Amino acid sequence: MGAETDRPRSRIVGGLALVLAAGSGLYGTGFWLTHDPGPPAEAFGPAAEVIRRGHQAGDLIVLAPFFATRAREHLGDLRPVSPRDPLNEDLGPHPRVWVLGLFGAAEKLRPGFLQVGLQLEESLTPSPGIVVDRYRNLRSEEVVYDFTARLADARVFHEKDGARVPCNKWELAAGPGERGKWVCPYDSEWFYVGPEWHFMDYEQRYCLWAHPPSQGRLLIEYPRVPLTGRLTGRAGHTLNGSVRAKAPIDFDVTIGEALPQRFTLPLEELWRPVGLITPTTGTTTVSFAVSTSNAGINHFCFDLDVRREASP
Repeated sequence: MGAETDRPRSRIVGGLALVLAAGSGLYGTGFWLTHDPGPPAEAFGPAAEVIRRGHQAGDLIVLAPFFATRAREHLGDLRPVSPRDPLNEDLGPHPRVWVLGLFGAAEKLRPGFLQVGLQLEESLTPSPGIVVDRYRNLRSEEVVYDFTARLADARVFHEKDGARVPCNKWELAAGPGERGKWVCPYDSEWFYVGPEWHFMDYEQRYCLWAHPPSQGRLLIEYPRVPLTGRLTGRAGHTLNGSVRAKAPIDFDVTIGEALPQRFTLPLEELWRPVGLITPTTGTTTVSFAVSTSNAGINHFCFDLDVRREASP
């Protein structure tokens, strides 16, 4: 009796499943038939060429929206960024900002960019579906000392139990230029300081890898840093570290003989602004110390500089 009564019910459930499956299939087909796939691959070359012809040192290139990054194939060496919210970018050191926009993203960014001090100088449509905007940054700042670029001038130590072990092996990285890293005498596969690309807040950033030690702290000292009134930049856990690490990182910044300023970065801090007021004249030693209560997979990266307001 039970089996007989279950048959109509099973037919109903099976029928509903078929209807849902058919509906899902129709939705998927409809999505791909109606979804705008964006410009074809050949449209990106002319758009990238517009930026290349006008690009100057210090310019920032923003690809928008964040998921439309095909232009990296043409502009990768110019280090374009594709943040989820371009208005949160550190625009200070960039005298000009380019936006390569798809799906109306460039137009949507204009009101916000104008509000933060950018002036739209030119807007072009070099290919159907691609808009290239060029802005002048009316609030740009001059970078006087870039800690990432000047790593070779730094002294690196592991401080533990009152002892100071130098991490003084300089290893050149593969590729052109003098880019290298300071390597500690043990755990060298991860215990070093060097510029690398990492996913910071879902965006690839070029920053200084500085993994905290299992005990003590990693100290990075820069001698004779010119002082201009402002030290600023970003720091945080890599995307991988934020998921797998177990403890926050203490990031101490010391300017000369002043007391260190501590920035504690919990795991959800992926690319946090860091800033300090400095004296406005002279030079001094600036140091950064990285430590944590649990170093396991605690991947950390920072990118800081000393800057001042640019001359008109």
